[in-house]
Amino acid sequence: MKKIKKLFNKKIIVYLCLSLIIILTTSLRLFNLENLPGAFFTDEAALGYNAWSLVTTLKDEYGKFLPLTLRSFDDYKPAIYSYLAIPFVSILGLTQTSSRMPAAISGILLVITIFFLIRKITKNNSLSLLSSLVLAITPWHIEISRTAIEAGVSLFLTTLSITIYKKDNKLKTILSLVLLVLSLWTYHSARLVAPLIILSAIFFRVIRVSRIYTFSVSLIFIFGIFLSLTASQSRFGQISIFSDLESQLIREEGIREDGGLIPTSIIETRINHNKLLSISQSFAKSYIKNTSLDYLFLGGAQPPRVTIPETGQFLLIFLPFFLFGLAISIRVIDKPINKWLIFWLIIAPIPASLTTAEIPNTYRTIFLLPVISILIALGLYTSYKLTKKYLGKISFFFAFLITIAISLNFYKAWHQYRVHQQVHQPWHRQYGYKDLIKYLNSIEDLAKVTITNRENEPYMMYLFYNKIEPSSYQSQPEKRLGHLEIDSGKDTWTLFNYTFTEEACPSNLDDNNINNYYVGVGTCEIPLGFESVNTINFLDNNPEFQIYRPIGFIEE
Repeated sequence: MKKIKKLFNKKIIVYLCLSLIIILTTSLRLFNLENLPGAFFTDEAALGYNAWSLVTTLKDEYGKFLPLTLRSFDDYKPAIYSYLAIPFVSILGLTQTSSRMPAAISGILLVITIFFLIRKITKNNSLSLLSSLVLAITPWHIEISRTAIEAGVSLFLTTLSITIYKKDNKLKTILSLVLLVLSLWTYHSARLVAPLIILSAIFFRVIRVSRIYTFSVSLIFIFGIFLSLTASQSRFGQISIFSDLESQLIREEGIREDGGLIPTSIIETRINHNKLLSISQSFAKSYIKNTSLDYLFLGGAQPPRVTIPETGQFLLIFLPFFLFGLAISIRVIDKPINKWLIFWLIIAPIPASLTTAEIPNTYRTIFLLPVISILIALGLYTSYKLTKKYLGKISFFFAFLITIAISLNFYKAWHQYRVHQQVHQPWHRQYGYKDLIKYLNSIEDLAKVTITNRENEPYMMYLFYNKIEPSSYQSQPEKRLGHLEIDSGKDTWTLFNYTFTEEACPSNLDDNNINNYYVGVGTCEIPLGFESVNTINFLDNNPEFQIYRPIGFIEE
């Protein structure tokens, strides 16, 4: 009876601790979600608006019926995020919060899922709780959970797929496979990594599975490769190492230099300056950047809009514990879980390393997040066990000091995120669109608006903040300019009374109508014959948009 009571009390403590972690996680992901981060990026608006379009018309913004991929800005986003946003958009309306909710909820659930995954594998409650806590207070995870982006959702679906699987339960087996397939349709990087993480868990016998499950995951892996070569082809072609112009120029320069003053044979030139070698070097360069300790613990994440000044993807205090946890896993490599973690750590950056744009990349390296969090937790857990073994009661003092250090480090990281990310190099973030649209809507006699495209797809912000009915937009004869149209010389298109132009500082010197307004970038000089009517500023008070109109007469 005493043993049962002791076990019961232990379970209460574990779930109490988990509940506190969940409360902390929820607070950090939902607090002021509408306004933090203050800049609402066009990708976020596109995912939210397409969710509204799907729920009201069953079509995306281009009129495609129930798509699995959104053309969007010719970056062909997987559509699953928009489908997941439908309940929130339906209940809360089309808002920044409703667009961000799938990411926030997925972030909260991932913290819970990690606890149950580690406990399922190790039967260690302390390590499981630490893994969840590390993930909960990691700047990287807070950032992706507060932004409408597909990466965090895909990571959650993959992790839940492993966690929920049970060998003798057909329903959970089917659900696990469905979640894995959904993960592949949610984010490009998952198409290569997600099935490999599960297959490696099977191979290293971290989880016990049926043959049919192994076969099914193998088929999904093949399907993921197929998707990468087809559905992801357009986006991948823009950023891949296989089409990297810089590598090509370096290779061509080497070939030219071989034909210079120092005689070089054709065979020697082809051995040292060929496409395969260039691709290999590009991959190695990208892989090293995407896994550098500088990126992970000091800062420098890309794209610039997600960079938190003076803050790495993980708290700096966690660096020694990550290295210790990694050393433990390597030293005790015969344990199945350690083999799995090391393999996961190696393969997670591969999709990101096949690209050259914006590296090290916060989103494409997202599958590093759980495994590094687990290794940090392992380092913390083992450190405490060793101090308890060799220092006895002093171990409590050690734990207290580490807790204080982590708390201070987290407080600094949260301050950097809440305050400094919003104002540091604000030109990377599109803060001013909400104020811009609000101001233009307040002009009573406004006739036409001509607005620059240089601040990244203003048409979507116009649709989003004005809540333009998707059916109305779908019926318009003109849509945003694609790359081919711009390359062919077309530089403007019209939506209702808005004209979108590739000019940074648009103007028409023949325009005399004071009810026609022009919006240029913040650095524009007001053209001769025009007057400034307003300036929309970044959060650091530097100008983001200049609004001006002709000095003329009102048309009868």
